[in-house]
Amino acid sequence: MARSLKDRLLERLPGTRTATEEGRPKANGAGRMQKVSAFLQEFRTEMKKVTWPGRKETASSTAVVIVTVLLIVIFLGLVDYALGRIVYSVLNF
Repeated sequence: MARSLKDRLLERLPGTRTATEEGRPKANGAGRMQKVSAFLQEFRTEMKKVTWPGRKETASSTAVVIVTVLLIVIFLGLVDYALGRIVYSVLNF
């Protein structure tokens, strides 16, 4: 059976699976429950690989986001005010 380019590339990378029939439920006899079970098992495996940020990193990232949003709000508010004044002066000319 001819393999796809994706399969050939993935088999060269360490830690990746190829899209072959191994590890997948059979299409003709597989029910929804087997597919859901396989998905949940893969989900658990991938979630174990996740490195979650610590409390300090989360707090500092949140602070950066809040400050950035406030700066953008101030900038857009000033632009809106200026454009509103310009339109108002043009219409009342």
